[in-house]
Amino acid sequence: MAILAVFFDQTIKFAILDRPHLYNYEIFTIMQKLTRKPVLLFLPFLLLTLNTFGQTLNNAIKDTGSVGIGTVTPAERLEIRTANPSNMQLTHMGDVMGSVGAIKFNMAGTQVGQIEVERTVASNRLSAMKFFVNTGNLMEIMRLHHNGFVGIGTNAPLAKLHVNSPPGSNIARFTFNNITATDAFLSISNATSATEQYIPFITGRSHAPGRVFGLYLSAEANDVVPVPAEISYAAMILDSRSKTGTPLVNNNVLAVNSGGQNLMMVKANGSVGIGTTDTKGYKLAVNGSGIFTKVKVKSYSAWPDFVFEPDYQLPSLYEVERFIKAHQHLPDIPTASEIAEEGQDLGEMNRKLLQKIEELTLHMIALKKEVDDLKASQAAIQK
Repeated sequence: MAILAVFFDQTIKFAILDRPHLYNYEIFTIMQKLTRKPVLLFLPFLLLTLNTFGQTLNNAIKDTGSVGIGTVTPAERLEIRTANPSNMQLTHMGDVMGSVGAIKFNMAGTQVGQIEVERTVASNRLSAMKFFVNTGNLMEIMRLHHNGFVGIGTNAPLAKLHVNSPPGSNIARFTFNNITATDAFLSISNATSATEQYIPFITGRSHAPGRVFGLYLSAEANDVVPVPAEISYAAMILDSRSKTGTPLVNNNVLAVNSGGQNLMMVKANGSVGIGTTDTKGYKLAVNGSGIFTKVKVKSYSAWPDFVFEPDYQLPSLYEVERFIKAHQHLPDIPTASEIAEEGQDLGEMNRKLLQKIEELTLHMIALKKEVDDLKASQAAIQK
């Protein structure tokens, strides 16, 4: 191998001449402030080094500062070029816990980023990859754990994706192309800014001018009759429970609100309030009017056909009259004040009203018989 050394002032350049074309190889430049004497002392070592690696030399250290490995024309500050897939390796010879190595990014003397691999578990040398950015101080913002868990804002992820965010800030936001993030998004955030508190808050804002959509939830399932073991399940399930997994007793199960104003409440005992949060122990409480095409009320008490039993003691009209004069309402019928205070039980009221109609019918039958008897007596007298 032939080597040409050329001196330029305090710079020495070397060219490798073992092939016909000088330009196939890169001129190595030592841009140090050296005198010729120390350069000449360094020359034998450099020649030995070049002779050792010169047989396969295809690398370059450009005078622009660029480095090529496998190429003498690096396109970037560092380019590794091979005919086959290539690798870079950082080897830490110490078999200890902690950092294995890192790639650091620096701007004007300030470290602005870092990618680091850390050995986190002693057995099998399990590791994690950490990503740092400059937030005023170099801070880890994401970690890839050895078990495949990804942590954003946490260095101890507990799931395939674990996101930790400061109180009051968005945890995740998903937007759609060509629409600004303020017009259409799906957002997951913390509904409180209170320290050490977290209330999951999901917001969906659609971009569909003139249409009613905000957040669309759809559940697709097999259209089959639930088996007995799944009789309480459905295509879409809302399951509210305590943090220990037990059914709720005191808390509300579901609230439907609009702008913070409650519209409907489902309580832990199964009661439903519409327009009210106080069901007063009833299964359905409605504060407002309603319209129905059909209502069927089944009473658990006896239906009043017992009025027609032979042993039923039908109150006389005189007894009814005396009761009305004393109490200003029919027997067994609630007063106006009771209805105003406690409401009206439709099933029970229908039962009592029917009982009064049946009693009134018996009185009318008796009166009709008396009238017929009087007519017969009058006719007999006239003869």
